[in-house]
Amino acid sequence: MKRLMLIALALAVAPVAAHHSHAMFDGSTETEITGTLTAVRFVNPHVYLRIEATHRDGKPLEPKQTWAIEMSTVGNMAQRGLTPNLMTVGAPVSVKVNPLFSGGLSGNYTNLVMINGVKNTSTGQDWKPVAAR
Repeated sequence: MKRLMLIALALAVAPVAAHHSHAMFDGSTETEITGTLTAVRFVNPHVYLRIEATHRDGKPLEPKQTWAIEMSTVGNMAQRGLTPNLMTVGAPVSVKVNPLFSGGLSGNYTNLVMINGVKNTSTGQDWKPVAAR
């Protein structure tokens, strides 16, 4: 019986242990990345974006900077109105992130603005749904 209880406990804890914290991101700092959306992955546990960073005038950075952006879960993003059909690879995008403490080119998004008018925040505050285009 004790062995069965240990197995049940291990199975109950496994999904929680599989998810990570956001401790690697600096929540006290916000960095804005402007560029071109080069990849979108709507796959749990998180939605991921890749952005080729540019100067504000749209000219590419030298050396090239490709940022990996972590968003919330697919379900959370859908509840906030952000679905794959609203994300167009090749479109200009501006995203604010809490960057990695390590200084790597990655961050946890706090705000997303796409040229087609799609706006989304990690908290859902000050956000109005935009109809699919």
